[in-house]
Amino acid sequence: MVLSRIQSFPQVSPSENEEAFVRERSPQQKSTRTDEIMEGKRMRKKVRYCEDDEKETKRKRKRNRKKDEDVTPPKEVKPDDVKPVGGPVKVTGGGRERKTHYRQFEYGGNRYGLEDSVLINQGQYSPMPYVAIIKDITQEQNGRIRILVQWFYRQEEAKKKGGGYWKVNDKRGLFYSFHYGEAPAESVMHRCMVYFVPVRKQLPKRRDNPGFIVQKVYDTDEKKLRNLIDKDYEVAKQHEIDILVEKSMSLLGDLPDLETEEILNMGEST
Repeated sequence: MVLSRIQSFPQVSPSENEEAFVRERSPQQKSTRTDEIMEGKRMRKKVRYCEDDEKETKRKRKRNRKKDEDVTPPKEVKPDDVKPVGGPVKVTGGGRERKTHYRQFEYGGNRYGLEDSVLINQGQYSPMPYVAIIKDITQEQNGRIRILVQWFYRQEEAKKKGGGYWKVNDKRGLFYSFHYGEAPAESVMHRCMVYFVPVRKQLPKRRDNPGFIVQKVYDTDEKKLRNLIDKDYEVAKQHEIDILVEKSMSLLGDLPDLETEEILNMGEST
């Protein structure tokens, strides 16, 4: 019998071929593919771990730099042309909070001292400077000089409790206050004169005594006004006002008294 060159093979579906192929693969072949897949997973995981480690390292470095910045002492500040005058009066605080107190400082070729009334620059966007009395002069550890001041208030700054603003009886008028604050020494513009005049007295003429006039005290907490001559202030505050009035009267001389009606009208205007 002659065999045909064409051999017949049983028909199998593609799925059966795949199953046969899988059955015919050796256990070693299976493990090799599995190992390749697992190795790929390990490689990807390893790369991801390396990336995570690198990110964590960067975060640690950033935190360390932040800590270094926090403990780095501040750079020395050297304000233009501001320096203390004379020896120190006292030293307060310690470490970075250490402050040396003086009676005077020099700025722009001018000297300023304790109890001087001065104009203080509010900044380039403010049309009117503040008015204040210098109460303390300190030099910080970085060399910068600051001043403790007692503020005066202009009528456009003195708010009423119920709304609006208190009015002054003269364009030169200011309100005294017991409000304190700090300012850099270089913000001082120049000295100014402030006269404390009781409401029963006539105001001095501008051409003879240029300067500001104070007749009332502004309570920054209660948003109220009180007369200089009121006698119900705290003892220390009353003594402070009495000295300022006495000093002003010695400079202005004997000012005439106002009529009773004029005094009443002044009270109604505020």
